Amino acid sequence: MTRSMTKVLLALAVAVTATLAVAVGSAAAHGGPGHGGARFASTTKLVNAGAKELGVTIAAIRAAIVKSANARVDEAVADGDITDAPAADIKDEAADNLDVAYGLSRASTVASALGVTATKLNDAFRAARKALALANIDAALAAGRITAEQAAAAKSQVNSATLPGYKAGRGIGGLGGAPHGGHGR
Repeated sequence: MTRSMTKVLLALAVAVTATLAVAVGSAAAHGGPGHGGARFASTTKLVNAGAKELGVTIAAIRAAIVKSANARVDEAVADGDITDAPAADIKDEAADNLDVAYGLSRASTVASALGVTATKLNDAFRAARKALALANIDAALAAGRITAEQAAAAKSQVNSATLPGYKAGRGIGGLGGAPHGGHGR
């Protein structure tokens, strides 16, 4: 990654975190995420499901993600892209906010911290995404938001889709809309 790209990603991670705090507050005030719109798996649900697929504890996978994010920040400091003060703030935010840590992390370093291959990590996250998507379809059917025919069609699409691994094109720094596109590195 180029220095300018690293600098932009790290700066945006801090800015997006502030924006996310406002958005989460607004969403909570209006009935929570997905109220009246599309629902998607949160980073927390995805990471927890990924941990289950890998057979590791939630604490272990979260620690690996934060470790990876911190390594990315350390690289930016070593490259001269950011100074120690913003780096410390970003690390603090990554420790407190899984979305930020996940967005900064890399599949290869998360896998290494967990003692698995990047392929195994990506496969686990593909399976986690599939399980979460199928559970959402079942929940929509049970709540009467979709018909049995719509559920069957949606499940068929999920089952035939090639889902992304650890990282998906979730917007700047891994934050944003529904998990889709992209692949883990």
